[in-house]
Amino acid sequence: MKLRATKLIKGFSLAVIASLSSFSFGQTVIMGDPGFNEANPADCSTFGVAANNFFDDGAAGNYSANFNDTTVFCPDLTQGTKMTLTFAINAGFTFNVDGSDWIYVYDGPTTASTLLGQHNSVTDPNGFAYTATWNNPSGCLTVVFISDGAIEGTGWSANAQCGNLNQPFVPHIEAFVNGIGADALNPADTGFVDVCFGDSILFVTKPIFPYSFESTGYGYSQNLTNVTYEWYTSDGATHPDNDSIWFTPPSRNGFLVDLKISDNFPQIERILCKVRVSQLPNFAGTGPLEDTVCLGQQTNLIGGVTPTDTVGVNIPAGQFQLGGSFAGLTYLPDGSGQQYNAPIDISGFPTGATIATAQDLNQVCITMEHSYLGDLEIALECPNGTQVPLVNSYSPGFIPGGTSGGGTFLGHPFDDTGGGGAGIGWEYCFSSVFNTITGSMTANLGNTVPVAFIPANPPTQPVDLSAGNSIDPSVTYEPETSFLNFAGCPINGQWTIIVQDNLGTDDGWIFEWGLFFDPSFFPGSSGYQNYVVSDEWLSDPTIISGQNDTILVVQPNVPGDYDYTYTVIDDYGCYYDTTVTLYVLPQPEIFNDTIACNFGMNVSGTVAYGGGVWSATDPNITFSDPNVDNPTITSTTSGVYSVSFTDNACNTEVSANIDFPPLPEVMSDTALCSLTLPATGTIAYSTGGTWSEPTGDVSFSPSATTLNPTFTSSGSGVYTITFTDEVCGNTDVVEIEFISPPVIFGDTLVCNYGMFVSNTVAYDGGLWTASDTTVHFTDSSAL
Repeated sequence: MKLRATKLIKGFSLAVIASLSSFSFGQTVIMGDPGFNEANPADCSTFGVAANNFFDDGAAGNYSANFNDTTVFCPDLTQGTKMTLTFAINAGFTFNVDGSDWIYVYDGPTTASTLLGQHNSVTDPNGFAYTATWNNPSGCLTVVFISDGAIEGTGWSANAQCGNLNQPFVPHIEAFVNGIGADALNPADTGFVDVCFGDSILFVTKPIFPYSFESTGYGYSQNLTNVTYEWYTSDGATHPDNDSIWFTPPSRNGFLVDLKISDNFPQIERILCKVRVSQLPNFAGTGPLEDTVCLGQQTNLIGGVTPTDTVGVNIPAGQFQLGGSFAGLTYLPDGSGQQYNAPIDISGFPTGATIATAQDLNQVCITMEHSYLGDLEIALECPNGTQVPLVNSYSPGFIPGGTSGGGTFLGHPFDDTGGGGAGIGWEYCFSSVFNTITGSMTANLGNTVPVAFIPANPPTQPVDLSAGNSIDPSVTYEPETSFLNFAGCPINGQWTIIVQDNLGTDDGWIFEWGLFFDPSFFPGSSGYQNYVVSDEWLSDPTIISGQNDTILVVQPNVPGDYDYTYTVIDDYGCYYDTTVTLYVLPQPEIFNDTIACNFGMNVSGTVAYGGGVWSATDPNITFSDPNVDNPTITSTTSGVYSVSFTDNACNTEVSANIDFPPLPEVMSDTALCSLTLPATGTIAYSTGGTWSEPTGDVSFSPSATTLNPTFTSSGSGVYTITFTDEVCGNTDVVEIEFISPPVIFGDTLVCNYGMFVSNTVAYDGGLWTASDTTVHFTDSSAL
């Protein structure tokens, strides 16, 4: 991960000043002269560009005793917006003011302006420098010198110069969820925009340019159309150079959104905001206490949020996704002087995480230009105060043991006496592990590349670029001491880049700088936690109680799957739901009331979730196995019997009646001397039955379905008559022998006391008899 700080820093200097003889009298200001007030401003194209031009009143001698006077320096705002004063002791500068005497510098055209500081050779032995601040629209600096009558010094040879400096501006950013509504960033500009997964965010930047030509009539142009926009999102996506972009988070993570705005100077401002995507709740604990219940049984549904409890729903922590060289950014301050501190507040690493190896901090990179490496010291300070020097090119300074870097450039600078503007910054990187050249920058002063003079070309290049030799930026240098010296230093906290310019001349700028931590060491940015703001179970008539609790009581009234839906809304306004299913066991099912023939039935179609047990109260009923769903049920006698089935799961009992019909019974076999016989004593089921005789010689009256009909035979004989019951098709038979009466001659008159009998009909013969003994038969057994 890379964390970068960005801001132009003015105040580094290292150009050899031409001899004072190069000044014309009109360009020289003696302390106490009116100087250049707002009515008579300095010509920034020539004033102070070549050499020193501001001196005390003592010429070659000491300044005057009891001196008290004022000189004003104002720029011609049409040529330059800020005045810079530099007091130094090197490169043609002199500075010798006794400790009892004072130089006062005011940020404005009069002594009523803000006092920037008071100085002498005791407070500032190497000199000091000031540039009019942006709170001072006049761009003027007012100098007051007061000496007493005690001891006078030799005074000073200083430089006053004006020009168009980089113009700070204020970046702003707004976020509109799905392109509508109010600005969603909270707090404004640098806060969070909280969205649901699938939402898109329209980011719109609205920078304010308070010091632009458009706003003041001076300086250079800055507006929405002539600055560049570099958007970075930590998902690694690319975005257009535009004052607005759409961003759709690709996953449920946090994302950093960084905007770098650069004008043609280039003045760089950056702003960072954050996107947090709602996390998908885990409903694993939500649902019925029992997933299967009996019909009519009450049970509980688990899931709910109360002020004191959350049950059934868990929202995992969100994590920020970082990638590439994404920067968490801060800026170095404006100002003049010898040392500049630029802090970066780093957070998001695990609590207590510390640097353990030289590789944990991969590298430090600084984009800068400077016209004189020989007066620079640069160090990096970690949160516990440990410092590792990056460049130690001056001695004595705040880093012991420095060696002079001479007149070598960094980047491609504008080599003036200060205040003229920035050149082109080059990025220089330092690493204890990934260095590509052995040794520090000061150990490789010969590793340079030549740069040529390039004249100014406003507005893209406001100043001349000087000729010289610059340190090669294409390699990665070692720091002066190893980053291993940071071992034990917390990663979370304030890291500071410290730059000290030890000489009062020259001009230099730091455009931006950054820290790159090892990706394997960095576990991810700080997380965030969603929480439930409202929840409910969707209304259902089977919910009996508990809607405002974490446990609901339900009583389903229909067998089968029964669905309940639980909903939550989180603090980002995102809606989630889950549907849980309660399975309500069906009632056991057996056959309906039925008729079973032959005193037995094979049960089929029984439905029972977990089986059950058959039973009957009448001992005549038996079961082949009462513990199987479909046994064989038998009875020893006919009749209607109740049987029951009790299921194992819910102990629910269902019953049915079985009607065992009796076997049909008919009269006993018989023989009669008649061709008709009324049937008697037939026993059959209530549905009756049908009589039949295979020869068709027997008829049934009134019908064959009469339980006890009259049998009529067409003649004598033995007939088998069958009764078939209607319900089961069971049969019973009876054999009836029908014998018709004998037929003899009718009454007749015979002669001669005798007759020959003929045409006698008898089924099985017979015996003739007569009541009168005088009648005789030749053969009483003959027909």
